[in-house]
Amino acid sequence: MSFTGTLDQLRRSVAVRLSLWFTVLFAVGFTAVFALLYVLLGRQLEAREVEALRLRMQQYADIYEARGVRGLEARIDEDSAGPHVRSLFVRLVSPRGDVVWASVPPDWIDQDAKRVVVPDGWGGWTVRQMNSVRVPRDQQQDLAVVSALLSDGLLLQVGRSTDNRSALLEPLRRTFFWVGSAAMLVGFIVAVIAARRATRPLHQVVETARRIINTGALDARVPLPTRDDDIAELVRYFNTVLDKNAALLRSMREALDNVAHDLRTPLTSLRGTAELVLSQPGVDKAAREALADCVERTDEVLRLLRALMEISEAEAGVLRLEKSNVDLREIVGQAVELYADVAEAKQIKLELERGSAIPVFVDSVRTRQAVANLIDNAIKYTPEGGKVVLRLSQQSEQALLEVSDTGPGVPEAEQPRIWERLYRGDQSRSQSGLGLGLSLVRAIVEAHGGKASVRNALEGGAVFDIRMPTAKG
Repeated sequence: MSFTGTLDQLRRSVAVRLSLWFTVLFAVGFTAVFALLYVLLGRQLEAREVEALRLRMQQYADIYEARGVRGLEARIDEDSAGPHVRSLFVRLVSPRGDVVWASVPPDWIDQDAKRVVVPDGWGGWTVRQMNSVRVPRDQQQDLAVVSALLSDGLLLQVGRSTDNRSALLEPLRRTFFWVGSAAMLVGFIVAVIAARRATRPLHQVVETARRIINTGALDARVPLPTRDDDIAELVRYFNTVLDKNAALLRSMREALDNVAHDLRTPLTSLRGTAELVLSQPGVDKAAREALADCVERTDEVLRLLRALMEISEAEAGVLRLEKSNVDLREIVGQAVELYADVAEAKQIKLELERGSAIPVFVDSVRTRQAVANLIDNAIKYTPEGGKVVLRLSQQSEQALLEVSDTGPGVPEAEQPRIWERLYRGDQSRSQSGLGLGLSLVRAIVEAHGGKASVRNALEGGAVFDIRMPTAKG
């Protein structure tokens, strides 16, 4: 199958579409849950950071009230000297906005910074002339600031530039990406498996319908699912429809077979009576012509009934076959010789491309009858000056006979039906015949365990294929 055909099959697959929908819904839900957890975790980290600063600010405020600026500076130096402790930004601001005292972390020092934006302590930000101070606020860091009004009217501000949230949430984002991708991939695979299992009865319905259409196997049925659900109910009703159709066709065939069997005896008697009268002297010319026409018509009906009986026996598996090891080339050659004069009279070139010997274990009479019917059919629909070619080949354990002509071919819509009893396509209605030749061919071939099929050649005309099992040993 081509890449385009594979894509088209995947696009039309119900299981794939259900899996994609499941994966999309899973991805949306998974992303929404992660986004909610991400926001909640970020807010929780921020709240903890602010709470820690509030506790530190309260400690600094108490120290300032008790020991003044010197005590506050000593405590800040003591805290900054501890291991794994991030330095704090601490300052005292007068009510007029002047910085009375400040402790700036080393990573805030920037000699090139002349005017920077800092918190004003009253809920906003203001531009201050601080020649050597910058406030680091980039994509990786945040600034947390808390303020408290002291008893002497000064404003104590404590701030910290932190990347805790980024440091904690960045691995979480990476984990979400990889875990989410793996989860969606695994979810898609699981969804495909589950969807294919759920829709397997639907595929079996399609395969059963295709098998019935292509091969005519009216006994084909869809296996019942183990679970009793809506699809199982669909399968049961589908099988019920097939059972009723098969029963109807079986009753019609039985009725036709019974009529054929019952008519054969009286028709044979009628033909004998007409021949007896024709053998008597004194029969006038008009009566003789009428009786001769009666004998001819009776022979046609008897041939029809005989063909119907043979087809019924073959389909029922009771057709008597006298099999033997023979060369298929000889059987086909005899059939070609039989129709050589007919083809010549219609100015049709009849050819047999002989190859090496192909041994088959068949009933030579029945097989020759099937080949003769195919040749007769090909000559009938090939115009004058055309060609009918028979080719023999061996493929694995099968012998292949191809009968090709230069006629109009067989419409694709009619190809499955030309093997049915009494069926005559639009092109065959102008030709004489009973409409049983191809039905008998398929019945004989299938009775030998072979297969008959038809296709149209690229250059025009029909090609009938007969595959028969080769002789073993």
